[in-house]
Amino acid sequence: MSLQNTQSNDIRKLKEVVDFYLKRWKIFLISLIVCVGIAILYIFITKPVYQITANILVAEKETSPMSQMQSMVKGFSLSDIVGGSTSIHNEMELIRSFSMFRRVVKDLQLNEEYSTASWLFSTPYYTNSPVTVMPLNDIADTLNTTLKFKIQGSCKSVKVKMSKGSKKIHEQTSSLPFILKTSYGDFRIDTTRYYNPQKDISVKVSITGYDYAAEMLQKKVEVDMATKKADIINMQMKEMNIKKGKDILNELIASYNTSDKERRNVLAGGMELFLDERIRVISKELVEIEKEVEAYKKENSLTDIEAEAKIILDKSTDFKERLIEAETQYTVIELVEQFLLKPENRFSLVPLNIGLSDRTVLEGLQKYNEALLERLKLLKTTQGNTPTLDIMNEQIDAMHDNMLATIRSLKSGFSHAKENLQEQGDYFMARIKGMPTQEREFVNIKRQQMIKQELFVFLLQKKEENALSMAVTTPKAEIVDKAYSLSKPVSPRPLKLLAFAMGIAIMGAGCYVKVKY
Repeated sequence: MSLQNTQSNDIRKLKEVVDFYLKRWKIFLISLIVCVGIAILYIFITKPVYQITANILVAEKETSPMSQMQSMVKGFSLSDIVGGSTSIHNEMELIRSFSMFRRVVKDLQLNEEYSTASWLFSTPYYTNSPVTVMPLNDIADTLNTTLKFKIQGSCKSVKVKMSKGSKKIHEQTSSLPFILKTSYGDFRIDTTRYYNPQKDISVKVSITGYDYAAEMLQKKVEVDMATKKADIINMQMKEMNIKKGKDILNELIASYNTSDKERRNVLAGGMELFLDERIRVISKELVEIEKEVEAYKKENSLTDIEAEAKIILDKSTDFKERLIEAETQYTVIELVEQFLLKPENRFSLVPLNIGLSDRTVLEGLQKYNEALLERLKLLKTTQGNTPTLDIMNEQIDAMHDNMLATIRSLKSGFSHAKENLQEQGDYFMARIKGMPTQEREFVNIKRQQMIKQELFVFLLQKKEENALSMAVTTPKAEIVDKAYSLSKPVSPRPLKLLAFAMGIAIMGAGCYVKVKY
């Protein structure tokens, strides 16, 4: 009986609560009408925001320009020069970098924003403003504030108010076009092809620096991997103007490809200068050796020395190849040492793929080049000496000294190897008792000539390879999906907003009734 009484009491109390609120249904209806009305008004007033998306595939090492040329030039490789295998995370950071967004802002002039001058329903313009405010000098590079312009009137008489923040700093009335002279520089106010003479001009313009605009854009664009199983980079942003959003993402891809091409050209340009210098020196030395061979033959009246020397060369092939390899490595490491010792090459990239076989030195030089490239990036975003630049210079100098010590140690090793091989050669030559002195001397001269010839051909091959790398224009980022927009806006969402408004209306009315009654 007690359980039944309890259930009866609960049902009676529930009926009392329902009756209490039903008697005051008008309050709930009014609250619902007001909240839903506000939500509907917000939906009609608010501009729809769309999601813009683009996808790119970053080329790996095997799809690099030099790999595409293997069918034309076998045995050539500049992978150590133009970069190793691609890291998808490194490329994402490059795309996210401030300098990349600054380039996009500058190319698209995103630091200038135009809109209608209405205070309630202001509509932004993108490339379709009826008037333009064009700085005659590029002040956006150093501008650290926001300049606002309000342009109202007709083409024959337009009033321009210029302000910084809430402070008006200049005002002028004139016919278009005209030059607005201010303390921040001169601005040309002119009409565009979108100007309608039948309508009055009412436009607001804001101009900021490239740095601030790039910072704001950097926050709007999301860069991430499309999936963990593919090297595809996904870029997204939310924007009211679909064309503007597409232009930003497409320009970001183009800027990334341009930046990569510039980097490759810098590396290839330094390599070209190095190769030209070495080819000129080796060519001169080769001519001198050829003249020495010619003079030796004339002096000793030798005619068929090649046939006799061929016997020695055939029997000592293994010895000759090892000696040539040792002397070639010694010459190459000496070239790198001379390059590092020149003061003008203090911050110059060291060519890597010039025949060095020692992996330790190659890895050290690659890290040294990476540090130089980081310094080059820093110089593009800073002006003058900075503590960061000074620290980086000290680190590079320390790495430079360490590389010199390593190279000198390696050079000493090759020197000892040369001496040992030379001793073996002397021993071998001593065993050839019947060969005249002239033949032995000629073999020595001929060997020097062969070394220079091989080095000369090697440098010419590298020069051709370098020229091919500069000629190939294949972009690093392959476009999978150009920037596109989803068909439906991501905000506002009418159904969700109406449901939220109804919930707020019921809760608010319930609280009011409970407090009031």
